[in-house]
Amino acid sequence: MAEKNYLKKMDFGNEAADDVDDDELKSYFVTQDNFDDFLKETKRLHIIKAKKGMGKSALIKWIGIALSEKDKNNLVIKIRGSVLSRENFKLKSTLTEPNDYIQDWIIRLCAVVNRELATKIGFAYRDDDIALIESAEVQGFKERNLIACLLDRFKTILGKYQPTPTNEINHHEILKRSESLENSRIWILIDDLDATFQNKNNEKVNLGSFFSACRYMIQDIKGVNFRVTLRSDVWPMIRRHDEAMDKIEQYLSEIEWTENDFKQILCRRIKSEFSSELKDLNNDEEILSKIFKPTVFWNEKNVDTYKVLYILSYNRPRWGIQLCKLAQKNALANSMSLIEKRDIDARWGEYGLKRISDLIVEHKHQCNQVEDLINSFRGLERRFPQHDLLEIIRTKIINSLNVQIDGKKCTKTEEIADFLYRIGFIVARSEEDGYGYHHYSYSDLPDLFSGKNNNGFDLIWEIHPCYREALDIKKLNAEQRSLKTHR
Repeated sequence: MAEKNYLKKMDFGNEAADDVDDDELKSYFVTQDNFDDFLKETKRLHIIKAKKGMGKSALIKWIGIALSEKDKNNLVIKIRGSVLSRENFKLKSTLTEPNDYIQDWIIRLCAVVNRELATKIGFAYRDDDIALIESAEVQGFKERNLIACLLDRFKTILGKYQPTPTNEINHHEILKRSESLENSRIWILIDDLDATFQNKNNEKVNLGSFFSACRYMIQDIKGVNFRVTLRSDVWPMIRRHDEAMDKIEQYLSEIEWTENDFKQILCRRIKSEFSSELKDLNNDEEILSKIFKPTVFWNEKNVDTYKVLYILSYNRPRWGIQLCKLAQKNALANSMSLIEKRDIDARWGEYGLKRISDLIVEHKHQCNQVEDLINSFRGLERRFPQHDLLEIIRTKIINSLNVQIDGKKCTKTEEIADFLYRIGFIVARSEEDGYGYHHYSYSDLPDLFSGKNNNGFDLIWEIHPCYREALDIKKLNAEQRSLKTHR
């Protein structure tokens, strides 16, 4: 009897955590040992930085689910960073001193909690301004529970703003609901705080003051915890600009996925899709063998297929799932029951175009010519010594394009190289005699172009593999043609 074609029935699942229900996310979400810290009440502030596609939104959603299940009294507020814009709160005062920014953030954060509480207790305020807290009021919150303080406000103004009880709810019921929330702990989960961040002084001050505001709130006010995500490349810029951030660094965590983590992500998705048939199967290799050919020929040796996917996904789960879906389509179009190397090869270019498109969308607000910068490397080699990289930038970019990054005209090759490094298009490669090589990203060494030691420490600069096929990188494509000829 022929073995079942699992690949034909396999659904790798949604790529966007925000679009799946709680049960689906829980069925395949892979946790790391340090994730437990995100659920501890004693850890009042956690800033979680990660690159695009690393699963920041999935993690924030998982935290919200886990906190709600852990304690039904938890008041979990999950919002996107864009919701916290001053415009959404009709704040128009001029901010000049750092303390002005900090107080402004505290007012907005309290307003977010206020609006959530109003919804919970059925308080139908008619004016958005009622949700705002005055700076003087915040001073009175010190050493008190934030929910209790805000609920006291509602009780005080109940008759003024909601004077006529309706058939559906009356003042007594509102007060009763208020009492049930008084011992709750507030968890404010903010995803993509820095979604439209530009590397400008005013924006660095604004974002840095947000973290100071969180720190002041956990110092002065009881019952509130923060979990915040932002991109890895943004933190070093804020950190260097604001010396107050040295006190924030202790609250910082980085999401990184190892090869084994990625293997678990694939296994969990496969087992989730075939929960009844594979429920007793716990061997990772056997689970993966239902969908993937175990090994492929890569870099002149046989390599586990999931490791190749891990490399091409830039260590990012969402990108890895996208590549799996593309390879699956190719395999099924050729009546195959397993994903093989040729399926990955066939869709590598298409996948690379998606990655380039992601880069453009994510960073176009910082540099309108980001697509031109990337295309300047089309058809070139995949690796360059630093002097060659800067020469390419000088001849192909500086001499032909009027490049502006974060609103500033770029006249130095190092400025453009630094930007390409910051967005992850190029990575630093250190050759270690007898030990292979090691890659460094911007979050590892942010000063390779802008610091005192901007000679790159004799590092090699490499276009990441996920972009190469789409850019017709010479050496890579020559290798691919050779492999295809000798297959």
